[in-house]
Amino acid sequence: MKSELAEGYGRLEQWHWWFRGRERILEAVLRPMLRDASSLTIASIGCGPWQGLRWLEPFARPQGRVVGVDVERIHAGCHPPHIDYVIGRFEALPLAATSFDVVLALDVLEHLDDDAVGLREAARVTKPSGLLVVTVPALPSLWGRQDIASHHRRRYTEASLLRAFDRADLPRPRTSYFNTLLLAPIAAVRWVRRASGALEEAGSDFDDTKPGTVNELLASIFSAERHLVSRARLPIGVSLLAVSSAKDEGRFG
Repeated sequence: MKSELAEGYGRLEQWHWWFRGRERILEAVLRPMLRDASSLTIASIGCGPWQGLRWLEPFARPQGRVVGVDVERIHAGCHPPHIDYVIGRFEALPLAATSFDVVLALDVLEHLDDDAVGLREAARVTKPSGLLVVTVPALPSLWGRQDIASHHRRRYTEASLLRAFDRADLPRPRTSYFNTLLLAPIAAVRWVRRASGALEEAGSDFDDTKPGTVNELLASIFSAERHLVSRARLPIGVSLLAVSSAKDEGRFG
């Protein structure tokens, strides 16, 4: 990821529609799966700024813990004592085996040269009865300047993500696309940029939105999908979700 984008992530996560919508969707997916659990140990791998871990705290209370892992030291900042932060690479996590009830890898696999190695590491630190949650950018046809600025190696289809789990020798997860309601306008913007030769322009898609009315509208539209993704599998979208659980209590898929 470009350094200037990495430095601004902490601020973006507080107001940008994409981060807020993804958080609400994941909360809705996790809540029924974890309804009878408390004091969970939760790890978010490649988590970015520590501020992005706060939404996980209710799932860890009263005596659990939230641990963030990222290769960029700048993201650790002055994190509060109730959140642990570890500097380390996804491919060689400095975490004990089978030590977490929930392990999240949210929009991280696409950064790795070998995504199967990352999946094996994530599964290694997940308890046998635990939950592994993965999100990735979807649809190679949507490749754009955000992928370039973020140093992505690839975008996924459901089939290619399932093949990554196969290469990691892991059970196939349940999957669903999401960010479906905004797929058409996002695709239009990215395809127009590609056709006009603007793909290599500096910046990222985050530059297109500022705090205000439009951002709030986009956040509301994206967040509305939480009522869908938590109950049913969506067949197409800008992003892709995979959940692997020994309990297999999820509603989608």
